[in-house]
Amino acid sequence: MMTHAPSRRAALKAGLAASLLPVLARPGYAQTRTVKFTLPWLAQGSTLFTYVGRQQGLFRSRGIDLEISRGFGSLAAAQAIAGGQFDFGTVIATPLILSVARGLPLTGLATLDYDATMGVGVLADSPITSPAMLAGKKVAGVPTSAEFPFFPPYLRKAGVDPARVEIVQVDNRVLERTLSEKQVDAMMGVGSSSLPVLLSRNVAVRWMLYSGVGLKTYGNIVTATPATVAKDTGLAQAMVDGLAEAEAFTLRKPQDSIDIFMKEVPEMALNAGAREFLRIGLGLWHLSIIKPEARQNGIGWGDPAVFAEMIDLVMSSIQGPNMTKPALDTLYSNRFAGKVKLTAAEWDAAAANVSSFAQMMA
Repeated sequence: MMTHAPSRRAALKAGLAASLLPVLARPGYAQTRTVKFTLPWLAQGSTLFTYVGRQQGLFRSRGIDLEISRGFGSLAAAQAIAGGQFDFGTVIATPLILSVARGLPLTGLATLDYDATMGVGVLADSPITSPAMLAGKKVAGVPTSAEFPFFPPYLRKAGVDPARVEIVQVDNRVLERTLSEKQVDAMMGVGSSSLPVLLSRNVAVRWMLYSGVGLKTYGNIVTATPATVAKDTGLAQAMVDGLAEAEAFTLRKPQDSIDIFMKEVPEMALNAGAREFLRIGLGLWHLSIIKPEARQNGIGWGDPAVFAEMIDLVMSSIQGPNMTKPALDTLYSNRFAGKVKLTAAEWDAAAANVSSFAQMMA
């Protein structure tokens, strides 16, 4: 049988068609775009999963070139996201609620951890063994910090008159030192931030959580503006899924995650105690993830009833002009959350890995 070579024009048409096929068949998120993402604070154990996810290609595979920036506190992060400086970010739940109450256009897309670890720290050998024993004691606190406004409600929940506790206002740069040097009897703070500082310096402490008396405060919430979500729901889903997969990776492989982070943020290696600092921070963060919400519903799922409680807590604890109670259905939704799951065996293994931290958190 005689065959004929294709003409040049036919070959060009065939080549053009072939070159277009991958583009036409490619999923919508395959076109890589730069997405700006802000942390609520520094790159540390509780936020290293974002760098791990980027290095592992969990965002790139979804068409996202993720730019990660350090934060300067959750309120500042919320303002930056609302102002368009970042597309997405993480904000602690109560500052997110406060920001929305003050009129910022923000919405929560997923819950990354289930306890902001707000609480009161005491030295391990302190005679203070319960919140009730804070009466008549000096407690250091940073007035601009996330946990400060909720210290009086915590005391009242514990049966302590706030007027009987002396609050010593300090700068955040010396907060932990005031406790370690015994300038005060206790300190209020966020455990996932303060405990790594203290423990990595071999200062033994115990932490009494606000949640220990029933004052629930969720931790980091994936946050964006409603306009960003409405403009591209596929991108919002891709971001939540990428973050959830990165979180799952750290739960399965905590040591590998620290190794990856040290390479991604090489300046951390300049500090001799960095690895221990990260190990403690990551362990404490994992402790706040291994909760029924995630185990039963998937990573990122948040309980609407807890959000309703937190809204009431913020509105009753913080007074200010022009504050409007946020509507739950616009403040937060599980629409994008819960797609990534661990097996029961994986959850049990993760819990075993952080059992030592559970002993110091009450």
